[in-house]
Amino acid sequence: MKTHTIDSSYRQFYVADAGLDPDAPEDWSDQHVRQRYNGLANIVALCPEGDMTARVKSFAPGEKYQSELEPDFEVRTQITILSGRLGVFGWPREALEEYCVQPGEYLIYFRGYNLCQVSEERDFYTVEFEHAA
Repeated sequence: MKTHTIDSSYRQFYVADAGLDPDAPEDWSDQHVRQRYNGLANIVALCPEGDMTARVKSFAPGEKYQSELEPDFEVRTQITILSGRLGVFGWPREALEEYCVQPGEYLIYFRGYNLCQVSEERDFYTVEFEHAA
């Protein structure tokens, strides 16, 4: 597991069907910002805290983050992967990770940690995936 430092100046990074390369959601409401994501069928934009950089730990489907730290937030959403290529991307579409998966629906678990230390850049985020049977 590698920690990626991404530019989050637009307060978003993406989980997408890497084989389809879909366009990111453009219609944003206050509700999307509050819930920390905006999704379309084959792409989900996830919203870290702050307006600088975000440290993101992405896990292969089925792998879990092990820590005694409690997350400051947890978001659960889902995505449809048709191509068998589940990708995690920074802005603007910078490939961070790609996983070969069975086509289908995947749950996304997005968690934020140490949000009280955003200005010191000690916050970090985890992204986990689970095949939705």
